Amino acid sequence: MSGEKEDAFHALEVREVFERLGSSVRGLSSREAERRLREYGPNELEEEEKTSVLTLVFNQVRSPIIMVLFAAILISLAIGKVVDAAVIGVVIAFNTVIGFTQEFKAEKALQALKRLAAPEAEVVRDCPESGGCVGMRVKAREIVPGDVILLEAGDRVPADARIFEAFNLEIDESMLTGESTPVGKTTEPLEKDLPVAERRNIAFAGTIVTKGRGRAVVFATGVRTEIGKIARLIRETEKIETPIQKRTSDLSKKLGVLALSSSSLMVIVGVLRGFEFFEMFLFALAAAVSAIPEGLPVVITVTLAIGVNRMARRNAIIRRLQAVDTLGSVTAICTDKTGTLTTNQMTVQEVFVSGRTVKVTGSGFTPEGRFVLEEEPVDPLGFEPLKLLLQAGALCNDARLIQHEVDGGFRWEVHGDPTEGALVVAAAKAGLRKEELEELYPRIDEIPFDPQERYMATFHKAPSGVLTVYAKGAPKTILEICSEYLEDGERKKLSEEKKEEVLEVSRSMAGRALRVLAVAFLEISDGELKRVKANIRVEPRMVFIGLVGMMDPPRPEAKTAVQLCKRAGIKVLMLTGDHRLTAQAIASELGILKPGSKVLTGVELDQMGDGELDAVVEDVAVFARVSPLHKHRIVQSLRRRGHVVAMTGDGVNDAPALKTAEVGIAMGITGTDVTKETADMVLVDDNFASIVNAVEEGRVVFENIRKVVKYLVSTNLGEIITIFAALFLLPDAPVLFTPVQILWVNLVTDGLLTVTLAMEPKEEDVMDQPPRKPGEKIINRDILLNTIYVSTFMAIGSLWIFTREWVNGDLTRARAMTFTVMAMFQVFNAFNCRSRTKSVFKIGFFTNKYLFAGVASSVSLQVLATILPFFQAALQTKPLSPWDWATIILVSSSVFIADEVRKLVRAKLKKAG
Repeated sequence: MSGEKEDAFHALEVREVFERLGSSVRGLSSREAERRLREYGPNELEEEEKTSVLTLVFNQVRSPIIMVLFAAILISLAIGKVVDAAVIGVVIAFNTVIGFTQEFKAEKALQALKRLAAPEAEVVRDCPESGGCVGMRVKAREIVPGDVILLEAGDRVPADARIFEAFNLEIDESMLTGESTPVGKTTEPLEKDLPVAERRNIAFAGTIVTKGRGRAVVFATGVRTEIGKIARLIRETEKIETPIQKRTSDLSKKLGVLALSSSSLMVIVGVLRGFEFFEMFLFALAAAVSAIPEGLPVVITVTLAIGVNRMARRNAIIRRLQAVDTLGSVTAICTDKTGTLTTNQMTVQEVFVSGRTVKVTGSGFTPEGRFVLEEEPVDPLGFEPLKLLLQAGALCNDARLIQHEVDGGFRWEVHGDPTEGALVVAAAKAGLRKEELEELYPRIDEIPFDPQERYMATFHKAPSGVLTVYAKGAPKTILEICSEYLEDGERKKLSEEKKEEVLEVSRSMAGRALRVLAVAFLEISDGELKRVKANIRVEPRMVFIGLVGMMDPPRPEAKTAVQLCKRAGIKVLMLTGDHRLTAQAIASELGILKPGSKVLTGVELDQMGDGELDAVVEDVAVFARVSPLHKHRIVQSLRRRGHVVAMTGDGVNDAPALKTAEVGIAMGITGTDVTKETADMVLVDDNFASIVNAVEEGRVVFENIRKVVKYLVSTNLGEIITIFAALFLLPDAPVLFTPVQILWVNLVTDGLLTVTLAMEPKEEDVMDQPPRKPGEKIINRDILLNTIYVSTFMAIGSLWIFTREWVNGDLTRARAMTFTVMAMFQVFNAFNCRSRTKSVFKIGFFTNKYLFAGVASSVSLQVLATILPFFQAALQTKPLSPWDWATIILVSSSVFIADEVRKLVRAKLKKAG
């Protein structure tokens, strides 16, 4: 029994299933159940070993840039700057708290998955040899293989079980397979090689019984269930390192090397120049702190947090800060169909009556829409065959249309089968309310829907006393119980030719991904009720009315969103558990499936190795009838092909793939707790279009991070070039800055301006660019050359100011002027960094109000640094005259003018060639 593969039970006869499991229709004894519980363990999902709080904290502080910051603390303490060390320590603490909070929340994913397990279930145990077997309630965790479970509408299935008794049994498996409609269950054995979605004789753990009743024998519990396999995938899937993590790590290492090498070289050159070793050592330590942009981690965190707030305003909630940047790198979006691209609300699209096709407008469960015949609106109540069909569909129906008040508004919901709900909504669009119809034509009897017979019939009594039978079901089945058909109000004999004509229309509708039902009626007398009910299949007497075609329609905004994704260079793939034909039709309508694109099914995917999948995945737009494992494989294949993948989904079946992808996106309304807690981002409105907004914000965030980093590095490089230039070019001069002045520029002047650059609004063409390459560095060749360019102007200007003042013999004044001009260089450079390619006048000089606030604060503090006695003593400065300030502004603005010239030349060269 323990060696039997779980996925084989659907292919076995019921008798053989019981033999393999050592059980019977009478279930197990309590003693045997206890023994098996010890053997197989409790029916619950295993938890991976919990990560301790200390481990989570350690994970935050072991990154390279945090290690460099720890080194900066030691350096600051070594030169006696306790305050500076404390500031850097606060930076580390802030980043640690943010990272710890995010990881702690992510640990909840498996807990949410466990909550899907039913707390209790009804089983058959200790059944006497003679007499009936009565169900008993037990805790779901105590269920074992071989237990016989009882299933009724509303129950959550406690374990994977083979159904051996089913009465009108339907189960909602959307959380597992992605299918939007409940699955009718059977007891017959099926083919062995079937995907999970087609195993119609299996009840899966975590799914919900929506209709009927049945009995099943358990064959898999806990981690051996389909939900258990998903849990294992989540647990075994290693969360990949995001692009911003890779880039930040790379940058921090290079900056660390720059800091150590430049400071070491300063000591050597300074000693060779004749400076005392201890003096140069202290100065080099301060320069090392300057070379390490200690504000980088916190500014990146702030920039990401600003992106989070912007996205929240656009209905995208970010659960992990790094995902904000990663969205900007996304090259492929794998999206589920049901509830993501579609409304997850079955809707009647067209009706075939009296040989004509009537289109039905409107989407979802809202009972608003028109009926259109040959491009002209038609009154459904004035078109008798159409009115009869809608009335029959609403009465031969167990669903209800309910209006709920939500947040001050109203929302329509269907209680019951979504397919039946679509018929109720269609009737309501015509003004035929189900409740009113049932009052006029009360139901007095019925033939419940049977998955094998594939039809349902109800008997109603009219106010006149006439009995009417209404039937709906599969077109072929309904036509078999009909002897006549209705056309323009006349009943005509239903010939074989006419049947084939109707079936051809049905096939045409199905080819457009519509779910097709046929509807019929028959008026009888009271005395005929029992006979008609017993012989409805044997004595065909019904009158065929017409066909109804329905589908889960695409979201109206999804098509635009797909087009925007493609404009931005992002590949969109549909991954669904639905049928190939349905998926293909929806994908074509949305523009996902283009000429030359391929459609693959889960069965075809199973026949491919990873290498074969990698070879074709770029050409595939739709994957149909896929399982959780398939989605997992597809995401991995795309990543092997170099894609940065975003995976959207709402069901439990999507969770492993969401975790594998660089960005997992869950649906906020229809998404399960598991999906939300595994995901990096949650869409509040379940709107695919919100993904495009999030991608846009992700690109803006990365560009702003680049602006901040460029600003920080150019500041540090400007200081380093200035210091080295002075050491080599001014052999008799003392050092240009004191260690405290260097720290002031980096911790105060830069600190105020970097955050304001993170607030920079988006540039207009951000979505017209192709996705960034996953390996693209924060500082690329263009930014590096630009940084050297502006740093050179800083060095030249600072050296000119120093030499101009130093010749007068006042070292304190010379240093104060040089220190202030370097600080003002940073102010003007902040305007340069607002855009790498566009003039600040083109993007709008005053569009970033936060930058102006930062500039005002920075300039004010710099003025205070030269006039307040406390700062004069600490920073070794002197008061500066208005003429001094005019000179400083004139020199420091050169860096702004130079970069504006560079941008102008670049634009003209680009336009010319």
